[in-house]
Amino acid sequence: MSEHDNLPRGCRIIDFPEFMDARGGLSFAESEGHIPFAVERVFWLYNLSGCHSRGGHSHGHCAQVVVAVHGAFDLLLDDGTTTATIHLDSPHRGVLIAPTVWDELKNFAEGTVVMVMASHHFDAEDYISDYEEYRNELVELRTYSPSLAAEWDAFVDKAKNSTFLHKRSYMDYHADRFTDCSLMFYKHDELIALLPANHVKERQAVYSHGGLTYGGLLLSENITAIEAMQAMACAKEWMSKALNAQYWYYKPTPHIYHRMPAEEDLYALFRHDATIVTRAVSSVIENAYRLPLHKSRRHGANKARNNHVTYHESNNLYAFWKILDERLRTRHNNKPVHTVDEMIRLQDSFPEQIRLFVATIDDEVVAGTLIYETEQTAHTQYIASTEQGRSVRALDGLLKYLIEEVFAHKRYFDFGTSMEPGSDHISEGLFMQKGEFGARTIVYDTYLIRLTIDN
Repeated sequence: MSEHDNLPRGCRIIDFPEFMDARGGLSFAESEGHIPFAVERVFWLYNLSGCHSRGGHSHGHCAQVVVAVHGAFDLLLDDGTTTATIHLDSPHRGVLIAPTVWDELKNFAEGTVVMVMASHHFDAEDYISDYEEYRNELVELRTYSPSLAAEWDAFVDKAKNSTFLHKRSYMDYHADRFTDCSLMFYKHDELIALLPANHVKERQAVYSHGGLTYGGLLLSENITAIEAMQAMACAKEWMSKALNAQYWYYKPTPHIYHRMPAEEDLYALFRHDATIVTRAVSSVIENAYRLPLHKSRRHGANKARNNHVTYHESNNLYAFWKILDERLRTRHNNKPVHTVDEMIRLQDSFPEQIRLFVATIDDEVVAGTLIYETEQTAHTQYIASTEQGRSVRALDGLLKYLIEEVFAHKRYFDFGTSMEPGSDHISEGLFMQKGEFGARTIVYDTYLIRLTIDN
């Protein structure tokens, strides 16, 4: 591993072109090819032989590239989580210093000249020159404990990419199955992000979160992409040091569950070299642009109506779970993720978000779907029908009723993923059926962040 492989957030080495011949050397820098910003200001430092250090500050917005055009010096970088010292002694090599990273230049060789290219004009208010003040501006990590449940839940209520699945009473119903290692992130003692997470020691892995369809960083309305990167860097360091973990599996909340733009974490994932390791397709209707029902689904809904199928909301989870258990067992040799008692407990906690809708013939339940309702989206968590229900196409009528009447006011109707069990291949028959209701594809991704770098 190179000494420059683990630099503070956003910093990197830049190697400029070099041309040498009998006349000497030439190097150059271009904004598009080498400098990742439009250069607004250039300055240079010289007569440094008696100088102990320069820099000793951070910038709130300004990015810089520093080059030893003559001589040599050491550049100290610190983002509050990672520190690095880089020795610069070549006129064709520079270092990008990202905003909010502390820098210090020292150990100048005789005759050193330093050139700095900056993204902004000089602004004294953009500087933090006191290290303690700088540390106070950084994101702070705290581990979750049950005593913080009320603060956690209050944040979930107002975060821009959270749903009721992230409430502690939902996450903790299966606390016996997962070793919780959830994190909370503060700036100036104000909570700005949460991370639902669990630790699997034998795999040296952290999952955010293994018991949830989606998780990842839950973000405040005011968080910036830079703060999200800081939070992710803090989490990586803590997982590596406190848990001795090597892998972090991260499932971001899909955009259809966002209250407002909330993809700061996706940028942070990119900057932390995360890779997509699974991608599941989900079928979603956006009601403002709903496609017409396929003739097969219209025919099915009509058949259900002609057979006097009726639809209503129900609290009879036992009746539905009996149908669901039987269908999953005989069709897929599987069982629901939740037991009926677990689901009853969850519905008692979230009666407005977890809702059962059924199709009946002569008051007998022949089909049903359990809906997870969030601010913008209705999601079919479970769907099942009896043999009689299938013969009269009861689900076609029920889903048409939910899409066009009950949840027509929602922005999205999410049928959920259509993947072969344990595979990254689409279950094509199921996927096509959902598409015939007018649904089209979004993806549910899982990212892998490596917490250690192999030598």
